[in-house]
Amino acid sequence: MKFLLDSAKAKLWRHAFNEPEEARRQAAGFQGDMYSSLVRDSFLGELDAANNLRIPEGYAFRPTPDSDIKLPHLMQKHVAVSVLTARRFGNWSGMGAGKTLSAVLATRVVDAGLTIICCPNAVVGNWEAEIRNAFPKCEVACKTWTPEWSDPLTSTPRYLVMNFEQFQQPDSEEQLVAFLERSVVDFVVIDEIHFAKQRDTANMSKRKRLVQGLVLEAAKKSPELCVLGMSGTPVINTLQEGKSLIEMIKGHRYDEIDTRPTVQNCMHLYQRLVTLGTRWKPNYTMQLDESARPEIDCGPYLDDPPGRRQHHARARAGAHRHPFAGDRREPRARREGPGLHLLRGWHRRPAPRRHRGGRSALTVRRRRKRRDLAAFLDPDGAVDVLIASSRIATGVDGLQYVCNRLIINVLPWTNAEYEQLRGRLWRQGSRFEKVTVVIPVTYALVNGERWSYCESKLQRLEYKKSIADAAVDGVVPEGNLRTPAQAQQDIMGWLARLESGVMQSIVRTVIEVPLSGEPAEVQRRLATYGDFSKVNNRWYAASGSTTHARLAANPEEWAHYHTLYRELRESWQVVPFEEEIRWLSQREGLVVGDFGCGEALLAKAVAERHKVHSFDHVAVNDTVTACDLGSRVPLEDGELDVAIFCLALMGSNFTDYLREAHRCLHLDGKLHLWEPANYFPDLDAFCAGLGRLGFEVVSRRMEGPFVRIRAEKNTVTAAPALTLPFRGYGA
Repeated sequence: MKFLLDSAKAKLWRHAFNEPEEARRQAAGFQGDMYSSLVRDSFLGELDAANNLRIPEGYAFRPTPDSDIKLPHLMQKHVAVSVLTARRFGNWSGMGAGKTLSAVLATRVVDAGLTIICCPNAVVGNWEAEIRNAFPKCEVACKTWTPEWSDPLTSTPRYLVMNFEQFQQPDSEEQLVAFLERSVVDFVVIDEIHFAKQRDTANMSKRKRLVQGLVLEAAKKSPELCVLGMSGTPVINTLQEGKSLIEMIKGHRYDEIDTRPTVQNCMHLYQRLVTLGTRWKPNYTMQLDESARPEIDCGPYLDDPPGRRQHHARARAGAHRHPFAGDRREPRARREGPGLHLLRGWHRRPAPRRHRGGRSALTVRRRRKRRDLAAFLDPDGAVDVLIASSRIATGVDGLQYVCNRLIINVLPWTNAEYEQLRGRLWRQGSRFEKVTVVIPVTYALVNGERWSYCESKLQRLEYKKSIADAAVDGVVPEGNLRTPAQAQQDIMGWLARLESGVMQSIVRTVIEVPLSGEPAEVQRRLATYGDFSKVNNRWYAASGSTTHARLAANPEEWAHYHTLYRELRESWQVVPFEEEIRWLSQREGLVVGDFGCGEALLAKAVAERHKVHSFDHVAVNDTVTACDLGSRVPLEDGELDVAIFCLALMGSNFTDYLREAHRCLHLDGKLHLWEPANYFPDLDAFCAGLGRLGFEVVSRRMEGPFVRIRAEKNTVTAAPALTLPFRGYGA
């Protein structure tokens, strides 16, 4: 019900951001049913609160040094009021909408003493300048966990601007813990939040973990902590990113959000983003022309030596064969990586270089970035063409005032990165009537067939755009995975639940990210649980019931183990559960038992194709059953098609685990077993023992350092007193 109200209000707000008076007049004059009245009254209340917001004392924002003070626009005031009331909010507005000032304004509206801003390195300077411009009397420190304030006890607002790299240094965790111990944080801003969000289910980066840890630990000292996440592209590649940023802002798990790329899941994520934040995509007055895609046959140059390739790379760029006319300025964006040879020669030239047609080009160099940009941004300057890497997509403002043509030599991998790059020119403040984006498309004829790397990347951008549009803007992409009949059934079921008043309750688990930065804390964990090998050996040596009782009483040991396991397998060439995912992905409709499932990543990956029952000592989410694998798991006899053990024979009574798998499998059901090869003193004897347990071994083979065994249940009755030879057990 909340989504229905918030979604309707979001439409009204989109109208109000562009035509506030007309939106208010239409809403105030509308008469309808109870639902419509709720939407109207709630929207008008929020609109009045934004319009009546008292601008904090000391506000002095000027777009340029010589201009008059400019008051915040409606979106910025709406975000400030929303943070004041909700405490945790998201601003998903588009490029050039004024998100930075909205955040600074919000910090003053809530009267925050200490604000931490987490942002990309390229925009640290922009944040510092924006804060000082809006509220000159504030103190600002950048890129340090030990800021020196003139007087920490005064009421002067303090801002600490931290680039995301500060969260991934070797000592970042220790420094963060120390900072939080001596500081009370009132407000956390996460700018371009996609720099910190999680792109896949299996791996949480240190950067994301520590940013989330900052939010969670700060809230313990400051229960009224405000968190504002900001990104014009909250979803770039996968739905996991959107789910991750929601969890980062709210501090709770959202396990009900499925991250498989289906239309239904995109819409589910869209609902959550709507209820958490606001989005305004400014209507730019200038025209956008993206139709220029000149085709370039690169076939004749594929076998050229490096020197000639560099010459033809320039030709491909348009400097010789394809010059593009523009309104004086022609910035050129180029990704770093293969092909950077185009820029290396120019990097050595300290002065702008004159090219054919009388144009002057300049490459932005890291050490002289400000000076190089200033030469281009000067309307009366001598530089006509700016050559830059993909870093220019964030943290560079002002290009829209002097430039209206963008030539993308190498496309980025995601549509969001493309939109950010394009947004350097196509944004508010442009003085041009038209912005042109040129994308040279190379191709070659290979064995008589056309092949184009550029075209394949363009298709990838369109696919990513479909996911992002669906999750962020609610636009249903083509190729809907739900049939009209299924969609109608979903709608009628939703309507029936609303009419009946049946509520579905979801209890959200608070996310715990232990910060072990202090040496004492590190030593405590190591002394208590040990390193990976010690924990691993303890679990293999004890009976399953003993380990289960201990972990049920203290799940921290289980979390400690799986954190170490997750880090360790990053260097493995073969990861057993990933191999099982590949096998299952080629099949459909199976009932699978994942014994010792850990973080249930297998079920997460294949649940759309199969029904997966997951078992472990600790339930990481509500799809996992916490139990002792040696006791009776909650399955009927013969219920499973496949029983999977990936490094899961952990316990002195491991043979009981296999007996339980035998009970749960139907006749001819499959057993898949993975263990390190050095755990088998006699592999032949182990496989013979499986035969006495009622399994016929179909295959066994080495996969990296592991033995993979596949067997099928037969009609043999399992021997009751047998222990297989494994890790020192059995005969």
